[in-house]
Amino acid sequence: MEKPSVKAIQQGLLPWYRQNFRKNLPWRKNKDPYRIWISEIMLQQTQVSTVTAYYQQFLKEFPSVEALAKAPLTQVLDAWSGLGYYSRAKNLHQAAQVICRDHNGKIPNEVSQLLTLPGVGRYTAGAIASIAYDRPAPILDGNVIRVLCRYFGIRGDPRESAVQKKLWALSSQLVPIDSPGDFNQAMMELGALVCTPHSPRCLACPLGKSCVAYKRGWQEDLPKPRVATTKKKIPYPCGIIERSGRFLLARRPLTGLLPGLWEFPGGEKEDGESLGECLTRSLSQRLGIRVGPTTHCPVIKQTLSHREIEIHPFECRWSGRKILPRWYLEIRWVPRNALRRMPLTAGMLRLAKTL
Repeated sequence: MEKPSVKAIQQGLLPWYRQNFRKNLPWRKNKDPYRIWISEIMLQQTQVSTVTAYYQQFLKEFPSVEALAKAPLTQVLDAWSGLGYYSRAKNLHQAAQVICRDHNGKIPNEVSQLLTLPGVGRYTAGAIASIAYDRPAPILDGNVIRVLCRYFGIRGDPRESAVQKKLWALSSQLVPIDSPGDFNQAMMELGALVCTPHSPRCLACPLGKSCVAYKRGWQEDLPKPRVATTKKKIPYPCGIIERSGRFLLARRPLTGLLPGLWEFPGGEKEDGESLGECLTRSLSQRLGIRVGPTTHCPVIKQTLSHREIEIHPFECRWSGRKILPRWYLEIRWVPRNALRRMPLTAGMLRLAKTL
């Protein structure tokens, strides 16, 4: 059996990748730095199948970094609706403005410059530099971490700083001078297609002969799994207010949770108040209206990274008083058949579908 080594990975991985990579992924059509940047941001914590559906439409709406920089933030957030982690869209918009202002509209080609852009961390900078500009820059994402931990038999928690440092050092040693972009994509592709989190296809792996985990039967144990954490539950009553066949929607502020997205208006429940009291208070503070909650509809749950929002919809009576978007950016009366086309939060979209 071969021992795990840098040379074995470099010799075995590139030929495998060039025969087996997914040719249908749209961001692999060319090496345009703008398109690669957009794809890398979209792919953060989001499945490839989900990104594929959004990527082409986003580029159609914002075909260049200049177009993205000039667009209103609300338009960018609307185009991002459904992808989640909306701070990514805000950072993209801000970074596009920085690129146009400080880099003459060109995506930087050095890792150090890329790291100055909002929303660009060490992994994203390395991916852009290597894939778009053929710079031998290392990367480290979930797929690469899994491959490295299994191949070299690293049993520590990859979220700990000492293990992170070791993994980055290995990634730096591995990336070759020639074809660094292909190599980095090969590492990610191996993790996505072969060295999967569960039931990895070890017999099809080009690195199997020298993989420590495969030889010792550690595949399912590495990398060390994350300890599950309890998500904070947030009760969020909202009002279903109808007028002449149209429903009241409100756009959330551009700061804070789920920025710039639309929702049936409501607010987070405070300690000591009932759901109905919360809704009455929230709509008074946020819209300047008084409502009478009536029917409590089935609860809808929306899971975020560190919390779970429990949406409690109430059919409401509205006095007809003038609406003042004090906290919300704007309001809109939307026909029933157009609700699904609005850039709603994920939970509110599920609620809209029930209507």
